[in-house]
Amino acid sequence: MGEGKEKFIADTMMGEVARWLRILGYDVLYNRNYSDPQILRIAKASKRTIITRDRGLHVKAIKNKIKSIYIYSDKIEFRLAELASKARIDLEINPDKSRCPECNGVLVKTTNKESVKDRVPPGALQAYDKFYICIKCGKVYWEGSHWRNIKRIINDVKSIIKSKNNKIA
Repeated sequence: MGEGKEKFIADTMMGEVARWLRILGYDVLYNRNYSDPQILRIAKASKRTIITRDRGLHVKAIKNKIKSIYIYSDKIEFRLAELASKARIDLEINPDKSRCPECNGVLVKTTNKESVKDRVPPGALQAYDKFYICIKCGKVYWEGSHWRNIKRIINDVKSIIKSKNNKIA
């Protein structure tokens, strides 16, 4: 899972971006307690691209020949659009390739409702047949009503990119 995809490490200000990239299937390290030197060390050692809004961190990364993407935007749709154009991230959502948005663990699909019955609400257990279990933290996910909102936001991101490309053409 995630083979061939770029790996990232997000700074303190990029937690929401980290969650979205994980949903999109990217391996993203994020811990709000990481210091700038830790981020630089981890990025260099594990060949990860830094995602940051910290200009100082970005400059240090570049000086140390560590790939870094500086994000200007404030709103998540614009941040993802900016990242998609700078890092060529894939904006297709596939729950079979998503990672745990909480801990970055790999998700494993199951249709065995018995294995998740104590970890999901009864309504979800009745309404859905596929569940995704994080092998790291054990959290269970399913394509519930929030899925429409996820798809809407990704479609908004694609529209932003398209409108920017049309302005350039």
